[in-house]
Order: sequence, then C-alpha cells, then structure tokens
Amino acid sequence: MDVRKLRYFAQVVEARSLSRAAEQLNVAQPALSKSIQALERDLDLQLLRRSAQGVTPTEAGVRLYEHSQIIFQQLDRARLEVRKTGNRPFGRVVVGMPHSIAAVLGLPLLVAAAERLPDIRLELVQDHSHQLTGGLRADRVNLAIMANPRSRADLAVEPILSEQLFFAVRLQESEPAGPISFAEAANYRYVLPGSSNGLRATVESYFRTRGLSLVVETEVDAIGLIPRCVEAGLGATVLPGGSLSDPRGAKMLQVRPFETSFERVVVLARSAQTPLTPAPEAVIELAITLCRELAMSGKWRGGSVLALDSH
Repeated sequence: MDVRKLRYFAQVVEARSLSRAAEQLNVAQPALSKSIQALERDLDLQLLRRSAQGVTPTEAGVRLYEHSQIIFQQLDRARLEVRKTGNRPFGRVVVGMPHSIAAVLGLPLLVAAAERLPDIRLELVQDHSHQLTGGLRADRVNLAIMANPRSRADLAVEPILSEQLFFAVRLQESEPAGPISFAEAANYRYVLPGSSNGLRATVESYFRTRGLSLVVETEVDAIGLIPRCVEAGLGATVLPGGSLSDPRGAKMLQVRPFETSFERVVVLARSAQTPLTPAPEAVIELAITLCRELAMSGKWRGGSVLALDSH
C-alpha cells in the first residue's frame, strides 16, 4: 500500500464515481481503476462496490477511508514540522463555522487567507455548533468560530466578540420601528431553527428567564433561509447580527434591537489536546484580526470587540 494509491482511493470514495475522480485527479480512468484493483489485491479485500448508480465503499472501504484521513493529516503535520524552520506556514487547515457566522466572516477569511497565507490550504466547513465541537474533539476540524459552546470539555475557548441579537419581522407600514421589549416580542409567531439548535436554545432561554414563551410556527435549520421565510410572511424571527450583515439581503425586513441587552459571545475554539502547529496558529491570528476589523467597521452588525487573552 502506498500513499498515491490511498489518495486515489479516497478521491473515488469522495467523488462516488470513478470517472469524476479521474477527472478531479487528472489521471486516466483505466489507470485509476488499476490502482484501486492493486490496492484491493494488496489488502485481499473488496473496497468498493460498483453499480449503475456509482461507486460506494464496502464496510472495509469505509474503515480504510477513515484511516486514510488520519494518515493524510499526519503527513501534513510531518511536512509542517520539516518546513516550519524559517519558512512560511504550510499545510491544510480546516475551519468550522455555523451559517450565522460564515455569512459575515466566511468570504473575508477565505480571501484574506489566499492573499496573506498562500502556502496554507484553507477549508471552510459550515455546520451546527454541536457538530463543530464534535469535529474539534475528533481532530476533523482544526479550529471553529462559533457561539460560545455549551460544553467546553477538551476545548480551548477564546472569546472574540459580543454579538447582538435582533428581532426581525416582515416590513410593513403598520410595523413600529425602534427597540422592542421582550414582552412585545412574545406576541409574535416565530420562524426559528429546530429545538436542538444552539441559537434556538439561546433565544428561548432569554424569554424563559423573563417568564415569557415563544410560539414557534415554522422550524428551519437552514439559518440562511430564515430571513426569506420572514419576508414571505411566515412569522417573525430573532437572528444574530452576522446573519443580517449582508447589505444585499433582507431588504423586506423590519429589524429592531431589543430594549435590554440580548447578545451572545462569539468564540474561537480548538482542541485542547492537539498541539498548535504554525499553520493553524497563523489562521487563528488572521481570523481574530478579521473579526475585530469587521466589528469595528460596522460590517459585523451588532458585533462588539471583547478583550482577548493570549493564545
């Protein structure tokens, strides 16, 4: 078994198609097929099932793919250790964000990394916060920028911003402007994420501590879709500023702050068990800088910079 065969195999699993994987790898399909067959002979196991619908891994193939990801990560770390003396940071860094933060930070981070960290291959993963914390603990994600996680076990967590949450409803002449009270907001029907979502838990907790409950009429886990649902008249919502920062979107929304403080803390989290190597460290510094710049410039709506601890 060699690394080239293993990379070919992993690409086929991810593409679910020999022809698509061959195109992505820029190799001839017959050569790719021979490489997979040689790998199966080496292991004396069938790794892939081929059908008219595409290619899927067998149970052994799934296990080998999981190990391949660990091997590739270790190879990246080996390259980092070899090249880090006197060289620019190098390697693959996986950054996770929920949609509400990716909406305002994702593109600026990708653009800045391409310009300032050209030897780093940055991968952006968008998922729910509880999935991202699992990815950090399993070493599938190098760092995550998200709302303060409910469980910090095995994580190093650094606060970056305080982010205000806003009430939003469909724009209409009869809708008042200006700050809204929690009591007034409780009179609306809502479009919110499902009950397992951290944002939903935060919103309901703020109302519950004031003896108020919310009527959730529509559950939408795709947070980027919620403003469109509100514009369509499906109900009001409560969203963090990052989800409302794009000036091209949400033109038919009446957005109001709350009369009393309603905010969440945005943090940078990473595994406390994994040593911090130069490439993730460089991305952390860049991400923190961008968060601060976006908040201070007003591009991160409702964002306020917090004092940072050294990392």
